[in-house]
Amino acid sequence: MINSYLVLTGKVTHEDLLEHEDEVQLIFNPSIAVVPLEDGVYDYVRQYFEIREEYDKCAELYWAKCKAKNS
Repeated sequence: MINSYLVLTGKVTHEDLLEHEDEVQLIFNPSIAVVPLEDGVYDYVRQYFEIREEYDKCAELYWAKCKAKNS
């Protein structure tokens, strides 16, 4: 989930992750554009961090979703 969080919030790209690791697991296919209102990817990742009580990450995912929705 941390890799999905990093990509969704724009902190790193999928390609950046692949430079450092042989295999990268995300909860979405990075070659297909994520549609914030249809896919629910942002919400799934946010719920994961909400359960872990990492509310700073929840807030970042919320704003990343808003930004993606408006672009």
